[in-house]
Amino acid sequence: MKIYKLPNLIVVLSLILAGAGSFAYGDIEEQPAPRIERWEQTIRDFEALDKKTPAPKGEVLLIGGSNARRWTDVDDHFPKHRITNRGFGGARLTEILHFVDRIVLPYEPKIILVNAGGNDLNAGSSPKQVRQTAKSLIEAIRDKLPDSRIYFIGLPYVGRSYGRPEAQGMIDSFNSQLADLAEQEAKVGFINILPAFLGEEGAFQKDLFVEDGTHFSPKGYAILAELIGDRL
Repeated sequence: MKIYKLPNLIVVLSLILAGAGSFAYGDIEEQPAPRIERWEQTIRDFEALDKKTPAPKGEVLLIGGSNARRWTDVDDHFPKHRITNRGFGGARLTEILHFVDRIVLPYEPKIILVNAGGNDLNAGSSPKQVRQTAKSLIEAIRDKLPDSRIYFIGLPYVGRSYGRPEAQGMIDSFNSQLADLAEQEAKVGFINILPAFLGEEGAFQKDLFVEDGTHFSPKGYAILAELIGDRL
């Protein structure tokens, strides 16, 4: 597995750097490299879409991996808000950080919903490393959008992790790290979805996921929308 050393965070970007579309990272522990080339065309597709149909500014932005990307009816859940979805399947939090100047800052969102981090764990990052990346993302956003509110959405136990103490412990640690980070940062919140995704006596609820046991079903998204709703 390729390992990437993340250099010191450079928050101040000129317009030239904004066009290049890359952020440096905080001086944190080594973790898998963001897959920049893999996602470059996806980001360009977002930019082309914005040129054709400009997304609203000052509204709500959803970013993240596949569970964000697959939430195609997110607007139906929040009819009083205009929501821009810039999720891309398989995205890691490190990759969202890398492209933050192209998929977050241009929209000047008042609220940012971050549904990411699970893919970082799957790639080998620790919960502590995800927290460090989340903090770097907060800093990058704060430099340009000091009034935006940021909400990190926690992880539930998915099919392949349920009943496996080590995997569930990793998810618990992930949620704990982000919840603690949110407590320490101004205008940052944490949405803990784990309890709502468990049934009686902590049973796994298959109907909240599609067949793969990882991605949310319509019922799962409905529960997620209820948990988010109070924050909007």
